[in-house]
Amino acid sequence: MAAVMHLDGFPMFSEHLVERLVAHRRQMASLEAECISLVAEMIRRGAEEDLGYRSLTSLLIDRLGVSAGLARGMIRTAVALTEMPHSRAALEAGDLDLPRIRLLVTARGANSHLFADHEQTLVEAVGGLSMADAHCAVEYWRQQASLEAAEDDDDAQRDQRRLHVSVMAGMVHIDGLLDPVSGQVVMTALDSLTDPGNLDPSNDRTPAQRRADALVDLCRDHLNHGELPTQGTERPHVMVHLSIDALEGRAGRPCELDDAGVITPRAARQLACDAKITRIITTGESQVLDVGRTTRVVSGGMRRALTARDGGCVIAGCGAPRRWCDAHHVKHWADGGPTSLGNLVLLCGRHHTLVHDGKVRIPARE
Repeated sequence: MAAVMHLDGFPMFSEHLVERLVAHRRQMASLEAECISLVAEMIRRGAEEDLGYRSLTSLLIDRLGVSAGLARGMIRTAVALTEMPHSRAALEAGDLDLPRIRLLVTARGANSHLFADHEQTLVEAVGGLSMADAHCAVEYWRQQASLEAAEDDDDAQRDQRRLHVSVMAGMVHIDGLLDPVSGQVVMTALDSLTDPGNLDPSNDRTPAQRRADALVDLCRDHLNHGELPTQGTERPHVMVHLSIDALEGRAGRPCELDDAGVITPRAARQLACDAKITRIITTGESQVLDVGRTTRVVSGGMRRALTARDGGCVIAGCGAPRRWCDAHHVKHWADGGPTSLGNLVLLCGRHHTLVHDGKVRIPARE
């Protein structure tokens, strides 16, 4: 019997709403299956060569507007499903959604021959489980399959390592897998910088936020102090392109990073607090009229004097060492503030952001 409809087009009863949602989700799964089939056929034909692209990943990024990580995932799934008939049929019928299909694709990577024998059973199993339980079931199967696939399971696990970094909706998305030993190294390094006993009263971050900040601190320290190869004559580092309007805190173009894209003027001013600055005068969109000499806002000698005075982050209870800190202009140099000891303090990356946001005040000096 057809559901009784409201004037707004929705069914009267909640159960009918759920039934319609389930039906639409099944249709979405079927459409995903068709998209994956199209990608598989593009792989078979070598469509990227026909259309003049470097790779199929580049083609999908350009034509679909998706991230590199999503494009690679589509290709990986399309390749795997050509040899996963039960999984492909379940997706086409709407019996399995794409996240569960991806779980099965990952499991197959552990032992493709064993997976072929167990595929139908696994498809039937994960279709009746919650996503969390499906992940556990597939992971236990994958572990056992890995043991049967190779005598040295450590090497088999390590071969599955990966890390994808892409820009999605104005944020940088990081996704990856590590073998247990490598993963423990990363977790130990992050844990060393996320001490919950920190006395800083402003440290109200969630555990996930602490780990994110710790990862950035580790990378920043490596860029500042690690042994790095040069690119041309420069050490690899973060580069921001900004106009004088953005530097003075107003909306302006350009105001963006090389890879991560557009940032706010506030973020740009924070980066400019302690940086090398190159003045480039242009006319129109891109014609360069003059390139000035690259200069460091805070010189090496000034930095050494500052670290000798402050020792580390000046916010009470923080305890971040000097190598983790930026030199912050109390009055920004773009607003006429001098680069002098009296106008500089050391701030860790997190407190530097909070000060620029106006959420933390620099303590008065005696």
